[in-house]
Amino acid sequence: MEQGSIAKGYVFEMEGGNKTYTPEKKGIPGVLVTNQRQVVVTDAHGYFELPIFGDCAICITKPDGFSLPLNAWNQAQFYYIHRPLGTPRDLQLEYPAFESTGSLPDFLYFPLQKEETQMEFSAIMMGDVQPFGEQEINYFKKLLLPDLQAQNVDFFVPLGDLAWDLLEAHPPVREALQQVGLPYYPVLGNHDINLKSPQPFYARETYQHYFGPTYYSFDYGQVHFIVLDDIGYEGWDVEMDEKGSTTGFLDPNVLLWLRNDLAHTPPDRLIFFLSHIPIFSKTAAHNNYRNITNRERLFELVENRPLLFSVAGHTHCIEHVNLRDGGWHGKAEFKSMVAGAACGAWWTGPIQSDGLPIRMAMDGAPNGFFVFHFSGTSFHYTFHAAGTPDAPAIAIRKPPGQIDFNGVTDHTILVNLFYLESEIPVFYRLNEGPLHPLTPIMGDDPYVVEFLKKNQDSYPEWMLARRTSHLWQGELPKDLPAGEYVLEIVAKDQNGKKLSEKLNFAVVSKKKTTAY
Repeated sequence: MEQGSIAKGYVFEMEGGNKTYTPEKKGIPGVLVTNQRQVVVTDAHGYFELPIFGDCAICITKPDGFSLPLNAWNQAQFYYIHRPLGTPRDLQLEYPAFESTGSLPDFLYFPLQKEETQMEFSAIMMGDVQPFGEQEINYFKKLLLPDLQAQNVDFFVPLGDLAWDLLEAHPPVREALQQVGLPYYPVLGNHDINLKSPQPFYARETYQHYFGPTYYSFDYGQVHFIVLDDIGYEGWDVEMDEKGSTTGFLDPNVLLWLRNDLAHTPPDRLIFFLSHIPIFSKTAAHNNYRNITNRERLFELVENRPLLFSVAGHTHCIEHVNLRDGGWHGKAEFKSMVAGAACGAWWTGPIQSDGLPIRMAMDGAPNGFFVFHFSGTSFHYTFHAAGTPDAPAIAIRKPPGQIDFNGVTDHTILVNLFYLESEIPVFYRLNEGPLHPLTPIMGDDPYVVEFLKKNQDSYPEWMLARRTSHLWQGELPKDLPAGEYVLEIVAKDQNGKKLSEKLNFAVVSKKKTTAY
């Protein structure tokens, strides 16, 4: 360990917004403080001590009943990044990193503002912004900012990929996120790293320079939020002069910190994980790029926890997963959501009349975000389609508007219900008749497949429809007589809200004639 390797400090209560510490200020006991491995708790005076192991960050966990001071970018100030010698120069990173922070200060001070305990609160969960450059950042501002600013919530979480490998996007994205006007807690994405760093640890330097630590925790009400760094980047391959591979992976230091963090978290709290790469994706079960490959280590740490949930980004799709399908064996239910992407299909697709790309991801879902509403350890959520708040939750893909049953073998009903869990019952009926159940299936949305074929010039060659689990299927009766019909799809979302969408179609049956 380096000389003077004990970090000492105080967590104290601000008065009137004054963030300067003086001995008479009230220390706050019981606050978690970490060096990104170990976790200690402040004493009755708000004092803590922690050993320092080289380059790291000292972070506190925001306790419920307090708010953190914000910087000019509306970023919560809960950390001190320690780089006594700066980012190693020999890495020759392309993008800004850290200059020397010098010797560890004699004391570190973390101010908090006292507030009422928040048993009820709301938060936005938003998938990948992922701009390639200025044009995509302007798309984000035009499409997403008005909707985000209109939400009455307490904070928001950008779920990673705040850039798309070109990290000069980080400063203007930070400026755009500041304009939301809320505190935010960012998550590291696989496209937020310095790809040319041969050392994985320092691949995160530019992200941390602009957005802070890559794993940490914070509390609101009865919810303990845990931000994970699950980007398993091997580092730049110097010999081949190419980027290394990326998988979903939890580093041993992340797991050590998580174990210690949970040891100080009461068992009656909802543990709410926030990550970029999903813990498990059922639609890409064997893809190491789209799952945390060592998730069993995470499962071991929470196997006795009664209240668990997870939200991620990365895949640009909306997906709901029961983690038992991914190896979870704990007694409690553990579900996961992939929250889609603010950028939809990477800001590609035909440009619409408003100057923005079509708002459709490759699972058929619109660009958008989720708003979670918490009460105690319970929660519910709603999906907001960006720029189109009245967008229907149900898209009927089949049948077409006219069916000729002569020789037709496809009588399929197929619907895409963008944000529903596959366990939710979905029904159809014809002409106000009885309800019949539809079956959840996994597959490609045929509308997306055809749209890509028709608009090949608007998409890169690698763009394909994405396998999704929010499709429901059934069959029309094969003996429908010719005539006009109204097909209605009926469901209730997880909040009990009735969803309904109708399609008018006609059955035509040309009378067969016999030649003489």
